[in-house]
Amino acid sequence: MHCYVTLKLLKKDIINPYLNGEGKLTSFHCKTALFYAREQLVSDMWSADCLFDCILYCLNLIRDWTISGHFPHYIMDEVNLFDGKINSEQRASLRTILDIIIDTHLAPLAFVKTDNLGVRLLNNVYTVGIRDMTPRRAIHQDITGFLSVYGNFGLAESTRNILKEAADKTPDEMWLYLHHLISEMPLHQLHRHDSEHALCWLDGINRDYIIRYLQQHVASTAAAICLQHGMHIGNRILSWYSAAINTDVASTRLKLASMLYCKGDLQMAADVLDDVERRYESTVQAICACQRMDPLVTKPRKEFTELLNDGDTDVLMTNRVAYCVRFLHQEVYCAPPILHFEMVRGVGDDIQHRTLRERVWMNWAVVDARPFLHYLQYLTFRGLGLRHRQIQAFYLLLCSIVDGIQQLFHPETAINLYAHCLEMEGRIDKALGYYLASQADIPRNNAANLHIRRLTNEL
Repeated sequence: MHCYVTLKLLKKDIINPYLNGEGKLTSFHCKTALFYAREQLVSDMWSADCLFDCILYCLNLIRDWTISGHFPHYIMDEVNLFDGKINSEQRASLRTILDIIIDTHLAPLAFVKTDNLGVRLLNNVYTVGIRDMTPRRAIHQDITGFLSVYGNFGLAESTRNILKEAADKTPDEMWLYLHHLISEMPLHQLHRHDSEHALCWLDGINRDYIIRYLQQHVASTAAAICLQHGMHIGNRILSWYSAAINTDVASTRLKLASMLYCKGDLQMAADVLDDVERRYESTVQAICACQRMDPLVTKPRKEFTELLNDGDTDVLMTNRVAYCVRFLHQEVYCAPPILHFEMVRGVGDDIQHRTLRERVWMNWAVVDARPFLHYLQYLTFRGLGLRHRQIQAFYLLLCSIVDGIQQLFHPETAINLYAHCLEMEGRIDKALGYYLASQADIPRNNAANLHIRRLTNEL
């Protein structure tokens, strides 16, 4: 019964939504797979500690039948249960989602909304509950790694939706709005939009995380106002950066370094960047809450999940993840000039081709942490006259783009940053080639279009 109920939950909340109305897996399909599995597996397998194995066996049967194109009826073998439900083209999508569920050892159960199952899994990922479901440590590790990514994605998505409410405010208004949220408003009253399921489980350390994350935007907005008007950036603003510094391994530190660069404190910026580079180990998992990352498909990096062998429970939160770096337009004076183009990336009717989720962030400058780290290093070491380190950063920036191991969710922006470095090296033709490559990868809503016009006019 547990196996059947779980199959129905996966069918209802994961598989059929993924098919998006193009084909439908039914409860009768699940029941038929269960009948075959009950017949083929030894009786000892049907026990609580083998629940995951039984579920996976049923899913593997369905996948095999999806590949063959024939889903046998348990009584009448000549009947194909795919007929009238899922055609040959739709089976390709069905196989894709089944592959994801099976290969991640049922980790997409985190997305099941019925009975708050996904929420309860996230809340209890390290408790004996999940360990009781399977005796195999490797499966527990994979599930925990997946849930860690999903949990961090939910946090990043929640903060993005909160920031959306401040998108049209003036810098002063935005600072007051965020400061009010942090200091006075209970977190459960914050805007919930389409991430209500993510916010509802945020308590304790998770709520503290969101408050700390918002402080980076409070600090950056206040610093931008000071830089715009030539005012001194005092200790209070630096304390806000400090309060947000450990939200992840990179984003707040990189925004601090960017502010210091824009302020002209190049040596302090270099020290912060060196600290980020030391922290950005091979175990770091990139997280993006724009539309570019699908947490259902994105698998945790192997090095990231291996940390769970050591019982590193902090992994679930933030000390081994790197969020994309976001600059709202109110923070523009804390961002390098090249990123200003990212805030006006729409050319012609590009804006009409943005999805609802893209409209939230495409007027911001958003860049993956790793390439932004090396771009800032290039600028900073260039300003300090450290040519050797400048060239090293130039090389590492290129590696962060072409290295398949790195997870880039904003590749066009990373390519644009590298092309700008080529411009600063005096290699204009080469830079234009990279801007064109960026444009070819993402033709619309790409600042490369503006850079191509700019360089074409110069040439």
